[in-house]
Amino acid sequence: MEKAGKISCFFLFAWEQRKSDKIFQSVSDKNHPDLPVLSASQELGMVKRDDVGIDIKYDKSSLKNYKRVVPGQFVIHLRSFQGGFAHSIIEGITSPAYTILDFVKLDEHSDLFWKNILTSRDFIKRLEAVTYGIRDGRSISFSDFSSLNFNFPTLPEQKAIGDFFSTLDHSIALHQRE
Repeated sequence: MEKAGKISCFFLFAWEQRKSDKIFQSVSDKNHPDLPVLSASQELGMVKRDDVGIDIKYDKSSLKNYKRVVPGQFVIHLRSFQGGFAHSIIEGITSPAYTILDFVKLDEHSDLFWKNILTSRDFIKRLEAVTYGIRDGRSISFSDFSSLNFNFPTLPEQKAIGDFFSTLDHSIALHQRE
C-alpha cells in the first residue's frame, strides 16, 4: 500500500486574496482540427471523447471552431454548476460553447491546487450565488465567475497542497479497485 504524502498543518506565509479575473483569464485558441476531441467529465475532468463510450455525433468540418485545451487549464462546461470546472491533463479540443480558463500568471499558480478548489463543494456552493437560475444547457460565463474572490497561498505551498491531494486521490482510486 502506498502511503499518502504528509502536509504541514500550518502555512509559512499569509494567503493572498484576489478576484478570480486577476487569477484566471478566458482563452480561445481555435483552428486545431487534428487534435483529439475532449469531453468534460464530472469525475475525471477533460477526457478524450472516444474514451467516454458515448457516440456523440458532430460535423467534422466544425472542428476548426473548437477550442484548444492544454494540460493545466480548466473548462467551464454545461454541468459546471453541479461539479465545478473540469481540469485537463491532456491536450485536445472541446466545444466552442465551453469557456477555457488559464492562469493570468502561470508562474504563480499550481493547477493541482486549483483543481481541488474549483471542484470543491464550497466552490460549487459559491457558484450558486452568481449563477442563480442556471439549468442544464447553459454554461456559466467568465463574467459570472470573475466576481468571486479567492484566497490562496504561495506557489510552493500550492504545490505541496496539490501534490498531497493528488497522492490522496491516487491512493483512494487504488483502494476502490481492490
